[in-house]
Amino acid sequence: MKIPIVSIVGRQNVGKSTLFNAILKKKIAITYDFPGVTRDIIRYPVEDEEGKILYNICDTPGLDIENIDDLSASVIELSFQQLLESHVIIFLMDKRDIRDYDFKLISLFQKDKRFVNKNVLHCVNKSDNPEEDFDLEFFYKQGIGEVLPISALGRRNLKLLNEKILFFIRDFPARDIEKPEIKIAIVGKPNSGKSSLLNAISGVNRSAVSELAGTTRDSVNSVIKHENRLIELIDTAGLRKQGQNSDDPIEFYSFSRAMKTIEKCDIVIHIFDATKGLGEYDKKIFSIIREKGKLSLFAVNKWDLIKEKHSNTFAEYKEKMISRMYSVVDIPAISISATEKQRTSKLLDMCVDLYEKSHVKVSTHELSTKLRDWIQNNGIASFGKKRPKIFYVTQVSSVPFKLIIFVNHEDLFKPNVVSFLKKQIQEEYELLGVPIVLEIRERKQVET
Repeated sequence: MKIPIVSIVGRQNVGKSTLFNAILKKKIAITYDFPGVTRDIIRYPVEDEEGKILYNICDTPGLDIENIDDLSASVIELSFQQLLESHVIIFLMDKRDIRDYDFKLISLFQKDKRFVNKNVLHCVNKSDNPEEDFDLEFFYKQGIGEVLPISALGRRNLKLLNEKILFFIRDFPARDIEKPEIKIAIVGKPNSGKSSLLNAISGVNRSAVSELAGTTRDSVNSVIKHENRLIELIDTAGLRKQGQNSDDPIEFYSFSRAMKTIEKCDIVIHIFDATKGLGEYDKKIFSIIREKGKLSLFAVNKWDLIKEKHSNTFAEYKEKMISRMYSVVDIPAISISATEKQRTSKLLDMCVDLYEKSHVKVSTHELSTKLRDWIQNNGIASFGKKRPKIFYVTQVSSVPFKLIIFVNHEDLFKPNVVSFLKKQIQEEYELLGVPIVLEIRERKQVET
């Protein structure tokens, strides 16, 4: 049986994201006193005391958009589709600020045949003072059968709200949580196609898509099954140069959320626009991914827009990428078109394969033997009477694949020697896309 969906809907800036966070008792959605902050469907499970899922609570964008452009049209379509799929709708109004669009929504839920049989909870937010509840007569005159006064910020009547929700979904049993085996973050510059990729893979429009840069602000997740594996995909806000130093609080929080998502994920898909190529800020994004020690791969999006392709076009494109940033030579890459759903399934296959390979564990004996052989048999230069010597090697983590190498003299293991060893390790254990860290430690010995 499906997990019931409870969606919060209403005008912009009535407190939907604040209520969403209050129900969850944690700050998930970005909240700011400015209309239009939320642009995507943010979904999160509500659990009981035993850790079982009761329902999925969803935050939606505000629907009172005056000037309709491509972005706002996408937002409206996304929101209404979400409402149609919901088992319970929390219609949130601002007690202190009732507007024409509130009446439009009241009429919609009362008269539209798509919604007349829906469970709609009419909630009046910012009702902080219980003594003012008698003022609700105005709402009852609109034909509303029940009005629930709440304060999302003050947490007033949230327990009652939850009890009402549970009453409407009483036929749905609590579900054990299925934790995703693999968490994949999609990162890149604004307008590179992150949201389109999430929608294409999940088969559900969770993120608004627009040619306008900066559409996604929150991190938006979707859980899917692929090859019998439960995978969580997370679309992040576009990373731009001013992100962490921005004076815009919304952009600052978006950047912070993206950074936290990268830290918590298993794999990062670094996506960029094929028509624009690997830019300077893509290098910065890649350095962040590597700094976090994450598995990664490149998705070269909008490949359908590249004209006059032949069998070697992508290989030549990858060579140009390497010429701009040599470190990407170690990263798997694939050309895709998110809008056309070209090779998006293959991209997931590559992620699963990378995840499986990242769990390699190698014995100290094997590592010590192989690294000694590579040093001795490949003409590694000696300095005077000193020859580089490895005593033993031990693995201390899988992601990154980190080895501690005990040697006779640290200064004999120059950067070129370390790079050589990394290359050999990568080829031997098929670790393309897995960051490799070698820590050289000198072990003193008595010369004989």
